[in-house]
Amino acid sequence: MERARVGEKEMVFLDGQEGDVLGYAIWYTFSKFTRHRDIVKGWFMKHGLPEFIPDPPNHRDAFKRICSEYKEKYLRKEGDTEVFLLVRPVDKGGNIRKLVIERRAGGKKLSYDIVGEVAYTRDEKTGAEKVEHELDTADKDVGRTVEEIVERWEKEKDCYTEEHLRRTLLDIVDKSGKIKLKPSGSVYFIPLKDFHCIEKFSKIVDEIKATDPDSRTEIWYAPIMNTDQFKDMVRMKVEDTIQETLDSVIRRLIELGENEEIDEREKARKIKELAATIENAAQIAERYTKMLKTSLNRTGSLLNEAREMLAKIKNVEAEETEEQTAVV
Repeated sequence: MERARVGEKEMVFLDGQEGDVLGYAIWYTFSKFTRHRDIVKGWFMKHGLPEFIPDPPNHRDAFKRICSEYKEKYLRKEGDTEVFLLVRPVDKGGNIRKLVIERRAGGKKLSYDIVGEVAYTRDEKTGAEKVEHELDTADKDVGRTVEEIVERWEKEKDCYTEEHLRRTLLDIVDKSGKIKLKPSGSVYFIPLKDFHCIEKFSKIVDEIKATDPDSRTEIWYAPIMNTDQFKDMVRMKVEDTIQETLDSVIRRLIELGENEEIDEREKARKIKELAATIENAAQIAERYTKMLKTSLNRTGSLLNEAREMLAKIKNVEAEETEEQTAVV
């Protein structure tokens, strides 16, 4: 009898040795995190995950993220009236935000006054970026809040956040042939031979905890034993995951075949994406068939259906292209 641990935390009892482990169930939590990219990149290099270093932080996205945190900020109370500053997007891209003072009393809005703007700008020739603001009010609380937004952008524009780390972990999980152990996701099965990347990522989580002991960012994992019971469970979850993927592909193929308004170039792009999704599902099925030494009957029929539908749409597209060429 052996106890499995994550860090210093005891997880489960094991009957057997490491060779008896089929793979691991993993789950995680990311709390608010902001750290300069050079520090985070250093962690990825130190723990052997250079290929998973996130793309450099986007300064425009940092502006939008920070503004979203100030979309409704309580400023003060004036008698029975509460005063709020609202930061609302003006343009579709979210690069310009209007500043609004809103007064409320008894749960009712009393006034709604636009008092300025704060905006992210980028010079396309020089690449110079900055956050500018214009105020039509002498309200000191508004001024301080806008200054705080600008200062935070300057400080955080080159930082990674918890969202960067979440996407990176999901990228690692995807490359391991992501299999959901829960319908909603959030708990995944990782085969034993791919688990080394998860272990390395857990070291990055340890770095976060070391520099911020109050952080609630965590990654947990527990072994799935190589028994007939657990192999059946994993097989069922593999089929469930692939069925969900292929059901979605089939729905999109039907919509694509019925949509006569979509641009031909866009349709070709979507067909290519769906074909790649089908082949990825096939690779996952093949991989788990070999690992579990069992057939995935439900998956095989779904793959055939998706491939047949894709072939029909490709044939229709080819025939339409030939007809157009003949007319010309």
